[in-house]
Amino acid sequence: MELAEGERLTCCGDEPYHECNEVYVKGSKWLMHEAFCLSSQADIFRPYEKKHSTVKDACETAERLNVDHLILYHTEDRNIKERRELYLAEGKKYYHGKLYVPEDLEKITL
Repeated sequence: MELAEGERLTCCGDEPYHECNEVYVKGSKWLMHEAFCLSSQADIFRPYEKKHSTVKDACETAERLNVDHLILYHTEDRNIKERRELYLAEGKKYYHGKLYVPEDLEKITL
């Protein structure tokens, strides 16, 4: 989506980033990326079997493609009470922009 002043919001949808979308994602002001589970819990939730990614995967992608703001969504619910804290802690190891892990129905001002 084109935003004001040439900025972009990009959403990968219900699957991980794919290299063919680099032209849309690279340098985006905002990226929405699914992060099904923590990398440390991939053996439990098996995101790759479901064509999903981990927090680490999404954060490394956003970091590599110079995204300013990363919104992680489409997550497992087992850790829902601690999800934000857990996802932010893991994500900040790999991504140095502004990281969001919204609760359901939470609004984010672009």
